[in-house]
Amino acid sequence: MVDAAHPLFVYLPCGVGGAPGGIAHGLKLLFGPHVHCFFAEPVASPCMLVQLASGGDAPLSVYDIGLDNRTEADGLAVGLASPLVAPLMRAELSGVFTVGDDDLFRLRLQVEDNCQLALEPSAAAAVRGPDWLCNSTAGQAYLAAHGLQQQLADAHHVVWTTGGALVPPEEHQRFRQRGLSLAG
Repeated sequence: MVDAAHPLFVYLPCGVGGAPGGIAHGLKLLFGPHVHCFFAEPVASPCMLVQLASGGDAPLSVYDIGLDNRTEADGLAVGLASPLVAPLMRAELSGVFTVGDDDLFRLRLQVEDNCQLALEPSAAAAVRGPDWLCNSTAGQAYLAAHGLQQQLADAHHVVWTTGGALVPPEEHQRFRQRGLSLAG
C-alpha cells in the first residue's frame, strides 16, 4: 500500500535521464504525492543535477561547470541531461544525490555479499539512497519540509538496480577485489 501513511521512496541511477525519468513519471502518475523519487549520479557526471540546478532550459553540461565526466560508473557517464526529460523532472523529481566512484565499489560489494546480486558499479549508485535520505543534512531537510519523519517507519524504499547480468565473470571479480580493497 502506498498512501500518506505509507510513502514510497525510490532511488534510481541516472545517466542521461530517459529511463529513470520515465520510471519517476510513471510512479508519480500512479501514486501522486505519496511517491518520492531521487536520482543517483556519479560525482564527476551529475548531468541531471547540473541541468536542474541551473534553473534554466538552455542545455548545460558537466563540462560547463568544470567537471571532467570521468567515472567508473560507465553506464552513468553522461555529460548532458536529456532536454526532453529534464524539464519534466523539474516538477516531479524529489531530488538528486551524488556517489563517488570508491563508494560504488563498496556498495556493489555489499549488495553482492548481502543479496547475492552481481551488479556493475553503475547499478550500485542508488544503494546509497536510504542512507542519504535518513542521514544527510539534505535528506533530513527534505523529510522535514514534506512532514515525512513520522512516516519513515511505515515507508517503502525501492533501490533500483540494473546492469551486471552481461558483465564477464572476470570483470565481476575485478569489481569485487576493488570493493574489498576499499572496505578494509
